[in-house]
Amino acid sequence: MPVVMIEGQHRNKVKVEMYIYRLIKELKMNRLSSKVIFINFVTRLDNEAQGLCYGYNNPDSVDLQIARTSDGQKIDFNEMMRTIAHEMVHAKQWFRGELGSTGKGQWLWKGRNAGGWKYENQPWEKEAYRLEQMLYEKCWLDQNDLKELK
Repeated sequence: MPVVMIEGQHRNKVKVEMYIYRLIKELKMNRLSSKVIFINFVTRLDNEAQGLCYGYNNPDSVDLQIARTSDGQKIDFNEMMRTIAHEMVHAKQWFRGELGSTGKGQWLWKGRNAGGWKYENQPWEKEAYRLEQMLYEKCWLDQNDLKELK
């Protein structure tokens, strides 16, 4: 299991930690014991993003930043949990070598230069958006919460 370091203010600390470990297992990262995931809850991020994942050219660690506000508005706690699911998909991509960086601000996707792609066309974003709701529902919500949603 990767080492997970969580910093910053957030509520339900125990439930958030359990959620992150369920995400790790669901994304099949539980055997990656040499990896480190840093998660930092911050007040806000540049360009009002809700979350970011960085690898810093180190294949053994990622840094996830999760915003508590965007456009001056508080982000709903459940939306922050969906954002964690989205960013954890990027962590999986990084650790598996699917997503990388040239170190010069250029992204690599499966070893190929991925510079110049529009955000909505980036395959790593397509995968993260495709999986985030399923991961959130499977790993965060309990069965009573799911009944209320349906």
